[in-house]
Amino acid sequence: MAADLTTLLERLLAADVEFVLVGGLAAVVQGAPLKTFDVDVVHRRTEENADRLLAFLTNIGARYRNRPGPQLPPNRRALLGPGHSLFMTDLGPLDALGAIEGGADYDQLLPESLPVPIGGRTVHVLSLAKIVALKRGSSDPKDKLRLLVLEAVLQRQDPGA
Repeated sequence: MAADLTTLLERLLAADVEFVLVGGLAAVVQGAPLKTFDVDVVHRRTEENADRLLAFLTNIGARYRNRPGPQLPPNRRALLGPGHSLFMTDLGPLDALGAIEGGADYDQLLPESLPVPIGGRTVHVLSLAKIVALKRGSSDPKDKLRLLVLEAVLQRQDPGA
C-alpha cells in the first residue's frame, strides 16, 4: 500500500468516519497483487457521519477532481446522496461513494466486510468474494482484466470459492 494512501486511510479512521473500504485498495489489503492509486470508500450516509466526513475532507484540502473550471470544495448534500464524490486531497485521491453496483450502500456492505487492523484501528474491508461478485457483473474492460487476478487470488485463498 502506498505511503500516502495508508496515511489517508489512517487519518480517515482517526476522524471516526464510518465507512467500508472497497475497490482496488480493499483487494490489495487482502493480498491481491494490484496497483491502485486511490482510496475508495462507501460511507454511511447519516447526517452525523456526513458532517464528520466533510470536516475531514476540509481538513485535508479536498476538492472535486476531473471537473472543468474552478476547484470546488466538498459538498455536504452530495455526501448524503447515493452518488460518487471523487476528490483530490493533500494526501492523494479519495473516492467517497454513497453506494456502489446495484445500489449497495454502507448498511448492505458492512455484513460483507472483514475487520482489518490498520494503524492501531480497525477498518471494515469489503470481502474479496464480494469484490469478485461485483466485478463479474461489470462491463468495464478494466474490471474484466482485474477480475482474472482477483479470481485467482480468491481461488488460492479459498479453493471452494
